[in-house]
Amino acid sequence: MQEVERYADERTPLWIIATASAVGAVVVAGLFWTVWKSQFAAPPGYLFGTPTQPVEAGYCLAVAQSIYPGGAPSGGFFAEAADFWVQRLRYYGGDLAGAIAAGQAALSRDLSAAQGQDAAWLNAAMEACANRALNYGAHFKSFD
Repeated sequence: MQEVERYADERTPLWIIATASAVGAVVVAGLFWTVWKSQFAAPPGYLFGTPTQPVEAGYCLAVAQSIYPGGAPSGGFFAEAADFWVQRLRYYGGDLAGAIAAGQAALSRDLSAAQGQDAAWLNAAMEACANRALNYGAHFKSFD
């Protein structure tokens, strides 16, 4: 019987276990809250400062069309990219001509700010648009 009392005296008091559990639960809840808040900290944003997804699609369509002003070769990457952005514009619905015109106007603004570096700007813009298209689920057959 004496050993049982000795074992009971060596155990951690219940109030310490309860307090540690409560503090642990608060810390875990605080970490979950912090992660939840931080994922919404930055807005998703659209490429090149465009205000909406349809205008972004119009911008990227204008980029794909500007690389080859006479029209991209059929079946090539630029033609596939242009087709993807046209499909994306159709998916969004609404005023297609307005979104395309707004995208072309934004591209013209950016090209005039590029100060003679049009080709470099278009290549960088095409790369950004292609990456965004891949994020949206595009698959370019020309890369296979």
